[in-house]
Amino acid sequence: MSLPSQILSQPYPLAWMGVLILLAYYAVVAIILRWKPQRNVQVIRYEPPQGISPAVAAFLWENGRCERAFAAALISLAARGDINIQQKKDWFILERLRKPGAELPPEEATLFASVFPSALNTYSFNGAEYHRLCGSYREFRSTVEGIAEPALISPHLVLWFFGVAYSVEMPLTVAFAVPNLVHKASAPSLVFCGLVTLLGGSCLVAAVRVWPATLRKLASFLPFDGRPSRPLNLNDFVPVYLTATALIGFAFLASFTSTQFALLTTALVFVHAVALHLLEAPTAAGRKLLAELDGFREFLSRADADRLNRENKPGRTPQTLEEYSAYAVALNVEHAWGEELTDELMELLQFEQAYERWPMFLLDSGGHDRIELKIGSKK
Repeated sequence: MSLPSQILSQPYPLAWMGVLILLAYYAVVAIILRWKPQRNVQVIRYEPPQGISPAVAAFLWENGRCERAFAAALISLAARGDINIQQKKDWFILERLRKPGAELPPEEATLFASVFPSALNTYSFNGAEYHRLCGSYREFRSTVEGIAEPALISPHLVLWFFGVAYSVEMPLTVAFAVPNLVHKASAPSLVFCGLVTLLGGSCLVAAVRVWPATLRKLASFLPFDGRPSRPLNLNDFVPVYLTATALIGFAFLASFTSTQFALLTTALVFVHAVALHLLEAPTAAGRKLLAELDGFREFLSRADADRLNRENKPGRTPQTLEEYSAYAVALNVEHAWGEELTDELMELLQFEQAYERWPMFLLDSGGHDRIELKIGSKK
């Protein structure tokens, strides 16, 4: 049987074989990009790398995610004495103490200016009021990315677009090979189905990005997890809502085509969404810097981790933030109050993270502020 005849008789098995090839391609490329040569002897550093702020260190350590970097920058400003951070139940209160000096790293200067514009001296946020926090986060993220990309970390979009271009032929091949795949319907119905399907695909991509915040919270209940358990609340409905909307888009696509075709399309969207994050990896200079940060993290883990976790109780702002407190949070050494602040920020900024690289928006820029969510405070 000739190849065209095989395609016409078995389009779906060939298309799923293409999905497996795509998975293998992304996996191999991600492994190559993230490969770390094994070191027989780890060099312990007693100071952070020269010129690398806690925020940039966290951005590299989290492989391009910015919530931990945002928390580290806030703690760095507090440790310098520029601001004061107070936690009262589910509220975080930021107070300006002085005008920062010229030596302030650019991302911390951006954060300070956006949180405290003009003569404003205090800013409070919680799960229902954090509009300015989101705006500050967008400016901060843009500054950090401008510092770290592409010199230290790269999204490798060319490799991702190559995978997207390869995958386009799979649904097209099925569409041409399967007779009457698209059910007869009016033009407006097809347009409506296309819009709902596009919306569902965008929600699926967004859900992939925001589920980690809720999964981290669920993991805190596991007995071997070192962090304090964090109660679930309405914020955790966000990934469920996005997933449900994605399922609606899947149902519309299946009703106008077939369940198999909808599954194939959904699988491709999911693979590309995950790959977009996996292909974001450090450059050669970034890997060298990560090795230095790993040595400094080893020093912090041995010298300060237990003490910081005992002294910095969740739910209560530490009386004194030390010189390397921000680095302890940036490199995931401190698992008490600083980790709580990071998790709270990750939870509040879910929408910002969900759509930071995608043009489809379910809500306008202030929509998430109108959803009143309450952070579960821990005693």
